[in-house]
Amino acid sequence: MTKMQLVRREKAWGDTAVDGLLAGLVGGVFMGLFLALAGWLNDGVPLATLGYFDPAQAGGWLTGLLAHLAVSAIYGVGLALLLRVVGWIRPSLTKLAWLFGGLYGLLLWGLAVGVVLTAVDSSLAQIPAWEFGLAHLLYGLVAGYRLQKVQ
Repeated sequence: MTKMQLVRREKAWGDTAVDGLLAGLVGGVFMGLFLALAGWLNDGVPLATLGYFDPAQAGGWLTGLLAHLAVSAIYGVGLALLLRVVGWIRPSLTKLAWLFGGLYGLLLWGLAVGVVLTAVDSSLAQIPAWEFGLAHLLYGLVAGYRLQKVQ
């Protein structure tokens, strides 16, 4: 009988970045759906809510959606790299990637409200702060959960 030995290969940084891109996209979709639903429940038009993300502030929902997904993917890479470093320091903490993701989402919200929206005139300021905060929390939880599954 032959013994089979499996060799564990450490994930490359590029693989981590791709995992983060995908997790960020998934989180961004959930965040966008939440904001569209919240806008609709507040008697708004869901596509108008997506238009708030249009960097040109023209209100184009498709441009806003694509910009939002692009930023979500980039932030997902940041989360994936952060989780990789945390995994090096304390491997057992990778089981809590969803929690780190939630905290990361809240950090992004704090930066958005405290720095970005105060520095530039943006139509994103039309989204109530509590909705924007919950959306960022949801983003982080979903992206973190997704990254936890691929580690």
